[in-house]
Amino acid sequence: MMFVVERRMPNASAADLAMLQEALVFACDRLTSRGEPVRCVGSAFLPGRACLLTLFEAESPEAVRTVNVSVLAPFDSLDVAMKIGPAPSRLTR
Repeated sequence: MMFVVERRMPNASAADLAMLQEALVFACDRLTSRGEPVRCVGSAFLPGRACLLTLFEAESPEAVRTVNVSVLAPFDSLDVAMKIGPAPSRLTR
């Protein structure tokens, strides 16, 4: 299953975002090694809203919550997400 975590990060620098991403990946690896598979797929930062959206793949929302709590970065929401692939290209020659 896919999950998205939303957090507000006003005044976050590029270094802050990179550090948090690294911490999330490390926490996912640690939890996975303990038998609870969870993977950080990636993040997108919306600077106008100071909002960071992070996508996870896991068997349960509890695994995603555990990862996010362990990095000590408060979050606003954790929701089930649907990953949508790219649309087929309409370019023809």
